[in-house]
Amino acid sequence: MAPMVTPKLRVFTHEGRIFTSLNVSFLPATIPPIPRPWNPALESDSSPNNIKDALTTQWAYETRPWFPLIATSPDFSGAVFACLNHSLYSLPIESTPDGCYMLHGDVRREWESLEQKLLWCSQQLAVNMHFPWYGQAPRPPKDYGYLRSHADARLAKKVALRSRDAFLGISALCTYFIMARRYRPHNDSASWTSLLTNDPRCPILSAWVMELSRTFVSDLTDAVPRNGMIINGAYSLAWDTDVIMFEHYKVPIWVHWPPGVSGNRIWKLYCPSADDLARATSATSSELQNNDAWGIQSDSHSWLAQPNDICDPESSQPAPLSTQPQQDFSRFPLPHKNSAQRHGEDWQAFFARKALQNAKKEEKETPSERQAHLSRQHSAENHSLPGKSSRIWVFEWQPQDDYNDFMLRTHITKARVEEVWGDYNKFTRVFDSFSNQWDLCLTLDPTSIPDGDDREDDDDIMPPLPVASPSEVPPPPPSSFANDIYTYFGSGVSLSSRHTHIEGFVPVLHYYFGYRSTAPTSAPTISFLPANKWIKTAKWDQLRKLLGDLLAETGSITEPQRQCITKFIACFVNMKESDLNTIPPDLWDLGPLLSLQISHPYIRISRVQLSQCRYYIIKPRESPNLVFWTLAVLNPVTAVMCLHRDWGSDMRQIALALLQRGIGFRTLQNMSVAPHYRHPLSELHTYTLGHRRPPFNPLYADYIIYEQLCHEFMNRPRARAAFLHGGLVWCLALHSLGFNHLPSVLDGISTEDVPFGELLIGDGNQTYYDDGLSEEEIDFMCGMYYIDHRDGPEIVSWWPRPNAWNALGLNVGFWSARCEDWFQGRLGNLREGVSRMRHSLTKDANGPMTSTQWKRSLKFQPATNKIMRNVSAASYDFMTRASTWTQT
Repeated sequence: MAPMVTPKLRVFTHEGRIFTSLNVSFLPATIPPIPRPWNPALESDSSPNNIKDALTTQWAYETRPWFPLIATSPDFSGAVFACLNHSLYSLPIESTPDGCYMLHGDVRREWESLEQKLLWCSQQLAVNMHFPWYGQAPRPPKDYGYLRSHADARLAKKVALRSRDAFLGISALCTYFIMARRYRPHNDSASWTSLLTNDPRCPILSAWVMELSRTFVSDLTDAVPRNGMIINGAYSLAWDTDVIMFEHYKVPIWVHWPPGVSGNRIWKLYCPSADDLARATSATSSELQNNDAWGIQSDSHSWLAQPNDICDPESSQPAPLSTQPQQDFSRFPLPHKNSAQRHGEDWQAFFARKALQNAKKEEKETPSERQAHLSRQHSAENHSLPGKSSRIWVFEWQPQDDYNDFMLRTHITKARVEEVWGDYNKFTRVFDSFSNQWDLCLTLDPTSIPDGDDREDDDDIMPPLPVASPSEVPPPPPSSFANDIYTYFGSGVSLSSRHTHIEGFVPVLHYYFGYRSTAPTSAPTISFLPANKWIKTAKWDQLRKLLGDLLAETGSITEPQRQCITKFIACFVNMKESDLNTIPPDLWDLGPLLSLQISHPYIRISRVQLSQCRYYIIKPRESPNLVFWTLAVLNPVTAVMCLHRDWGSDMRQIALALLQRGIGFRTLQNMSVAPHYRHPLSELHTYTLGHRRPPFNPLYADYIIYEQLCHEFMNRPRARAAFLHGGLVWCLALHSLGFNHLPSVLDGISTEDVPFGELLIGDGNQTYYDDGLSEEEIDFMCGMYYIDHRDGPEIVSWWPRPNAWNALGLNVGFWSARCEDWFQGRLGNLREGVSRMRHSLTKDANGPMTSTQWKRSLKFQPATNKIMRNVSAASYDFMTRASTWTQT
């Protein structure tokens, strides 16, 4: 076992105070005042009771172990949290009969429903879990006033935004219990998802729980940054074991070391040595206080570092565009006089230009000028309202309705500064200490809460918490969980375009099965007795289905031709592989007298052994190969089919023709890669529908979630492998992204291929790479669940997995008309919610089924499998005539 690596201790100094951390390389943006310690007599501390204060990093409080888990940048997308995805601009407000204002009724009801669901989840997740008995739960969002009316619309929006932020509190409490259950699992306890889906009082829809598991609530990776906490090194915590859990999940932790505190045994790993302190205190004050030259918030806005021109800042003329095409300035409003904004210049370009200008000013300023601008900057740090005697100019960025909300920098008179100042906060105000100007711009942080207008103080908005513990949350209506899914994703299965590259019956006979286009008009004699008996009972329509055909009869096939075709197919249905050489040569070009040649005027097909599998390499015969990958097919029937075709020598067009027909192939790229570039598939993001406990009766919403997850997976680079797979997996990929995506599949291997793709090794140890799907990913594409029975897991899937698909009698090596008809029919049933009992072993033909149920309920043409085995054997024998491929 490798030795455990101790994280490097980082030491910081801030205003003479010492802080250390093992998992963070920076201090919090704001360090709140040191709180009074825990009072055991009163069983209380000075933790803030307002969500506004808890949204930034706080000290570790005995009563609030969930504070560190509040997400700093929550993503309000997805079925669960989409109703919260509003900014100050987009929040809908309605008037009330008494002339007041409140959040629009539709949004209000959605928030109220979400609040009940999250409170219910936190209550259920807390069952049998450790939580400080004096711990305090977050105040529910309704305490912040979104259900009440207010004096004016602006105040109603402010209260609504504050209420929206309160959802982060109860979400963090859910995160706390989810994290604890994952960190300290018990053999006899269910997973947190099963706890919610199997609750007897309110079993939550599994699709909704899956959506919750994909949000910031249960994503415990560092992809979701959290506030973390500052620990006072002089004291311990009653829940100090949770700190180890937080460290495990990379929640930011800082420890403050007051003067005279040499070390607490609990925080000994965080205790700095004398050398650590010496290195930290040796840092110059200029390094610690290095602010950007434009504004005091430069570290939070990456656009300030964008390059731009550095012309006269007061110019209102458009910037010279020597290297850019001439811009149409008629689409932009004229800037205001003395605004320093240029014609057509948006707020991002303006701030970036000013940052460069100020950087140049800083290089040239005299000591007195530097002292003056630093003094102005220091005075502005508390964002106090400029007085009427102040010489500071204030500009507001205002959207212009007639110009697609383009923002104009507008000077605010001193009389109006007080009126608009409260509409902004420290995230939406930027001060330029060089020009002594404030910029107020909501676009800097559209979701932030304005500071101003506190005509309703916090006690009016949020009544004091009751002394008694809150009553138990009633269970939400079960239908409300499904409504979230249908509202966000829609209530219908996505439509799928009909396949347009399905060929007719006669071309299929010739290209895929070798039926000779010059077959005699009179039926030849078949000496094989079982075949003759079969011919007497064969029906023409049924015979066409054997080869995957369902197209309407056109009458173009004459009766003598039908008899010839019937005898041809009868041979493959009734003969063994060893008897195929008795098929009349005038019917079959792979028969005893071969009429098909291994030589082709445009392509050359060779065979090669790669990683113990035989592949057939297709390359141009004479013209150069215009693609950097090598086309390889695994199925000998496909190789023979390419010899039947006249597709030319363009490998990209040949590969596209295979893609359009749902035929599997590979695009191999020859590369030598060092072993350390390869990574296990376990490092990839795993897509799975997960485990369920019986009885599992999925609803329509579960299928909708499956489709959405599939679409998300198909947008990953390596998911191109699903198109290369062929068959039903190809069809599901096509259903997700559409026909227009097919050409891009041929752009070559993805960026994920070398570390995670398939590696094929030739006889000479040449290495070839291509994107490939793991078994788990194929199962996921087919919509597979694990149902955890006591005697072992049962596997069910929305679509037949490859082993079941190959046994259904639909697989003829390409996507046939019959395949398409079946696929569209199942989609139609799912859309209509039709439940059809097709077999005693199936509960619902629209629900997920086991492989056995798929095989028994959807047996189409068993004879098709016999035909394909014979054709494959004959094609394999024929392709032994191909030369062995050597890499050149």
